Amino acid sequence: MNKIYALALGALIAFSGCSKKEGKDNTALTFNNRVNKDVVLSVYRSMEDYGNNVSPLVRKVLKKSTITTIPASEIPLGKTYYMDWHTDDYYYSNWFNDMYPQNGAQVAFLPSEGNNTYFIESTFTGYARQAFLKTDDLSSKWRAVDAYLVSASTGYVSFWGSMSEAEKYKELTVNKNFTADFTYRNGSGQTTTDKLNFKVHRLNDPYIEFMSAEGASLGYISAGKLPTGTPPEYRAETRDTMMALFPNSEYYFMMVRN
Repeated sequence: MNKIYALALGALIAFSGCSKKEGKDNTALTFNNRVNKDVVLSVYRSMEDYGNNVSPLVRKVLKKSTITTIPASEIPLGKTYYMDWHTDDYYYSNWFNDMYPQNGAQVAFLPSEGNNTYFIESTFTGYARQAFLKTDDLSSKWRAVDAYLVSASTGYVSFWGSMSEAEKYKELTVNKNFTADFTYRNGSGQTTTDKLNFKVHRLNDPYIEFMSAEGASLGYISAGKLPTGTPPEYRAETRDTMMALFPNSEYYFMMVRN
């Protein structure tokens, strides 16, 4: 009996050891690509590196509709990282600000054992990244060329000719790190630059909304509609000319890419 017991116990220990070896590694990070295209994944150590596309901790191509596992030896657990993924054409992308959640979209993430599975969703789409990060996927610069008031009865009416040069001067730089530099001339003619946080909307037409620290809307810049379009929709397909409503302004400025 003792011999049979010893054999059974030995078999159980061997089986247990084998199961542990064959079991799932709960420390490994899992990326589930649900897009039917290959995706480029970059993981950065800081928001600064993310915003400048420099020094990625990991950069991999995730094959379409597959699950990729990355060991914790490459992305150690317990630290905050910044995730950037996109298809080659940037139509599918997670370029959405964590301050204004988009039903699962995330840039910052903190992996821990058992809480380290991430989904590359096919619903994260739009032309915002193509339009606003056109310069090396880092930024874009815009300048005002016209200004309008608009109403249902009159449509767009230009006031550019009656504006001073100071009133006309509006420039905008949109940055990857979800901030925009808004440069204008104040009442005394001095050039001033304000830093604006923005929310990227998940729409087909590029659209970002300037936000206050309290989460209130301060304005926007968007494509899809221009005064040169046919009323009443004023539809426009270009993404090199947009309309912007800036903080503390009643005018809608037509902005062109520098």
